[in-house]
Amino acid sequence: MKLLLVMYSGNRPELVPQLLEHQGVHGYTELRGAHGAGSSGRREGTRAWPGETAVFFSMVDDEHATDLIATLREQGARSLPGERIHLAELPVEYFG
Repeated sequence: MKLLLVMYSGNRPELVPQLLEHQGVHGYTELRGAHGAGSSGRREGTRAWPGETAVFFSMVDDEHATDLIATLREQGARSLPGERIHLAELPVEYFG
């Protein structure tokens, strides 16, 4: 089992749930309005540092995770200017 953590910055946060559902993942948690800093700069939702990040969490089985990660990476490579998709994959030792 894997926990996928997807961070999306851009004008189309609905893109990630659409990708998840298209891949058969119907269970996820979404947190909008996240602020922070990273390699692509600061996102604070202010005039000085505009933009926010939507964060998505989903638990998927190992086999499904491989396909989903490939799909998310492909989408990240096709992102529009100003859009970013970052992804982390974490092993889950217990789910219950």
